[in-house]
Amino acid sequence: MLFLLSLPLLACGQKHDYVWMFGYNSNATSNYPGVEGVILNYNETPFSVDYIQTVTNITVSNATIADTFGNLLFYTNGCQIANRFHEIMENGDSLNFGAVFNERCNENAFGYPAGPQSCLILSVPGNNNNYLVFHDKIEYVYEPEFDVITLHLLFTRVNVLIDRVIEKNIPIVQDTISAGQLTAVKHSNGLNWWVIVPQYLSNKYYYFELTENGIENLSEQQIGNPTIKQGEGGGQAVFSPDGTKYIRYTPADGLFIFDFNRNTGQLSNFRFIAIDDGAFTGGVAVSPNSRYLYVCSEDFVYQFDLQAEDIEASRVTVAEYDGYQSPFPTKFFNAQLAPDCKIYINSFATVDVLHVIHNPDEPGLACNFEQHAVQLPFNHARSLPHFPNYRLGPLVEGEDPPPPCEPVVSTEEEVPPVRQQAYVFPNPAPGYFKVVFEQALRRPGRVVLYNGLGQAALETQLEAGSREFRIELSGVAPGLYFYGVFRDGEVVKGGKLVVSR
Repeated sequence: MLFLLSLPLLACGQKHDYVWMFGYNSNATSNYPGVEGVILNYNETPFSVDYIQTVTNITVSNATIADTFGNLLFYTNGCQIANRFHEIMENGDSLNFGAVFNERCNENAFGYPAGPQSCLILSVPGNNNNYLVFHDKIEYVYEPEFDVITLHLLFTRVNVLIDRVIEKNIPIVQDTISAGQLTAVKHSNGLNWWVIVPQYLSNKYYYFELTENGIENLSEQQIGNPTIKQGEGGGQAVFSPDGTKYIRYTPADGLFIFDFNRNTGQLSNFRFIAIDDGAFTGGVAVSPNSRYLYVCSEDFVYQFDLQAEDIEASRVTVAEYDGYQSPFPTKFFNAQLAPDCKIYINSFATVDVLHVIHNPDEPGLACNFEQHAVQLPFNHARSLPHFPNYRLGPLVEGEDPPPPCEPVVSTEEEVPPVRQQAYVFPNPAPGYFKVVFEQALRRPGRVVLYNGLGQAALETQLEAGSREFRIELSGVAPGLYFYGVFRDGEVVKGGKLVVSR
């Protein structure tokens, strides 16, 4: 059977990354009313996938935060901040206000286009009620030619006790900086944060410390190779879970690996690895044990051993895109280590699946890469919330850092079959509704629609071999019904369904 490893650190909280938010309003793929929000909840084992109507379109600019116990607090798309009730927080509108905001943050657009890792949420040390949202502001430049560049790093302060934004759009770095690749790691004291921001088209890095007093010690350092324009917006930056390495990757720039000093915030020991496979976009993640680096390079995923004497020579291809489309190509883009110690990977295209590395601490193909492993109820627009390692403690000489996540492991006993989830939408149903399973049915199922008297108003068989079914309602009168989705004689999903016309 499945059981959770007992980890005292996680039992005490710090579950800020236990809820992931996605979602945007896509009439092309669904008739679900409003913004089609998707929630991944790691407070359950295995994690749950659900959907909800939200008020913010989330695309590449995406940050979510939960409290220390894993309860959703708020999230942002770079335009607005939505609270745990999925409403715009008081004073939570008009982040990054300006020309781009006016064009891309209206009800007909899909969120701020500053790129992956352009938003980051950190709690203020010593104050669990105050959080800072760091966010990139982009501007249009018309000379010598039209361009979109990131000109400012700003912060916005949220007080969750009163559910209100108390100050916003406060400048930190006023210089051209990289599109996204905004990340952070715990200071060696285990309380403060180091935040690092690459400069645009250079080898300069801005870094500063977030303390109980706010933002302090803004500094800069030049090290390594400069980046090039073709790499902007197409990659990802990450710290290893133990905080000893800082890594950047874009297909145009290649792979940058640095050592990191958690005492001083300084980078050192730069290493460069060229990855020339024709990719346009990509991302990186590091295994929970901080040994294995995974590079997502559009059609391929590579594993590198960070403990190898020759890191470049340790490269192993652990995945090659299999051609799957849902509805667009599900190639490999950004990656994120999750609380269950698996790495989840999205796609640059608008699709309804995620890829998973099930055992990232294992070498080579033993990492167990599964393509399109997680079925989402709706498409998501190349969105993936970015989380640093909130559970990294103080640096203690001679001691290993605490684990960054909580793996689910199995005993040698036979694992019982997991009842896969089903999703029913749109609701209200305009003459039809869909039933979508996480995986194709191995045996037939059925859907029954009941009226208020408990009588079957409609019953439809679901054939084995498919995971998506469209149920026509031409003979069903408008009104409120109850539905049941059955597989192997058990109810997989049940609820209310409004039939409209």
